[in-house]
Amino acid sequence: MAAAEESRRQFVISVMAWDRVGIVSQVSEAVASMGGDIADLRQQVLRNYLTMIIYASFPAGVDRQTVEERLQLLGGEGRDALAVQVREIGGVLPEQSRVGQEDLYVLTAQGPNRIGFVAAVSGFCAENRINILDLYTTESPEGGSYTMILLVDTSGCPSMEEVRRNMKAFAEQKGLSLVLQHYDIFRATNEIRIF
Repeated sequence: MAAAEESRRQFVISVMAWDRVGIVSQVSEAVASMGGDIADLRQQVLRNYLTMIIYASFPAGVDRQTVEERLQLLGGEGRDALAVQVREIGGVLPEQSRVGQEDLYVLTAQGPNRIGFVAAVSGFCAENRINILDLYTTESPEGGSYTMILLVDTSGCPSMEEVRRNMKAFAEQKGLSLVLQHYDIFRATNEIRIF
């Protein structure tokens, strides 16, 4: 590892704000102006509220408080304010975790919209040693049904046969429809093909 890399400080930055045009541009420009190098960024808009998580490295002289204050200045008052939190990671920024293709699955859960839906499905995953890598939820426009789509890592599961058996019992007990597909199959059946 180069000495220059060792002297950089690693931060995880979360930004939340009411969505508007230009937030990603403003935040990334501010990070760059402080010498920040963005290694990874995830951004999502949930019901008009933007959430962003950034992994970035900064020169040794840039501290957590400086990054936080600089980014908060990008927002205004009230609805335009940015909620910013910065956490320093000791050492070198970890590599993106690599999940073997054979262990990558998509779990789809559907059922009546009710309190505890996400908790129940994520609890099933935890009990079966299924690691949730990504998660998307939506409710029907009428509000009667709810859908969760989870990208999961099954490498910690004792066996897929046991997971499928447990999943069937869980679905019956909770009154849900659960479908577990290997990621390759899910991708092949859900790609939009243009001829």
